Amino acid sequence: MAKKSILIAIIILGCSAFTLLTESKATDRVNSATGSGTLSNSRTHKTRPPYRIINSRYVSRSTIKKSIGNINGVRIRIKQNGMDNTDIEDLAIAYDSGNEYRMGNTVGIDNSSLPLYVKVTYRSWNTFHAVQFDVTYEFVIYCPGTWDVTISN
Repeated sequence: MAKKSILIAIIILGCSAFTLLTESKATDRVNSATGSGTLSNSRTHKTRPPYRIINSRYVSRSTIKKSIGNINGVRIRIKQNGMDNTDIEDLAIAYDSGNEYRMGNTVGIDNSSLPLYVKVTYRSWNTFHAVQFDVTYEFVIYCPGTWDVTISN
């Protein structure tokens, strides 16, 4: 019984000592930063992200990366299990501006104006070819350049 009470006392005192240590460190940092005058006001300035994903349904992973190129556009690749997904049905791409092209398993949009809204919808099998899903992926590109979009399901 004495051992249990000692363990409980150590746990309670240890938790309270830990919170006191972290509180003192936090207050020391705040006081030193405000007193030195070197704290910049960078939190109030908000920058727009280069892109925004609006909707992602039945997508397990997606990447949007800026590629080398000075033409405004998007290149879209659809993958499954790390390989190109060739069992796609009813692929439809809706976009604001530009010209659509297809090159192998890549679908692209060139010569677009910004911001570029893109909605990709298609029907795809799951990994085991047992169930089909209606995949929807919507995004907006705000920054100029060529963007590589990879959709994995």
